[in-house]
Amino acid sequence: MSDKAESFIELARKDLALAKLIRTSDPGNAVFHLQQAAEKLAKAVLTVEEIVFGVGHQIGALAGALPSDNVFRPDLASFDRFSSYATATRYPLPGGGMPRLPTKEFLDQGIQEVASLVDEIDDYRRERPTGPKPK
Repeated sequence: MSDKAESFIELARKDLALAKLIRTSDPGNAVFHLQQAAEKLAKAVLTVEEIVFGVGHQIGALAGALPSDNVFRPDLASFDRFSSYATATRYPLPGGGMPRLPTKEFLDQGIQEVASLVDEIDDYRRERPTGPKPK
């Protein structure tokens, strides 16, 4: 369990680093990597909580699977606004046009918000007791 959560966090760090690096030159791909980082952080917390989750990019649904008292649930739920960027900037619009890109402000704020949780979630992973949960 711990290794998987740790891997999700490390991959989230890499996605965030890439989002920061390309946010000005390629905002469409930067927001994709931002979405991926937020999704991987949600999956890391679910993994720590030993909650089984399926395949999908809906961060709000992932956050909703967490216990209501989980400290990260509200922040992760707020990241649902990035969910559509798993695909939105990677394909042409239905009419054939280019996808709409996020604003610089949206991207910068999102990167800052997601980055602010990485170390906290990593600490949570390390401090969380493993093994069977009390009934």
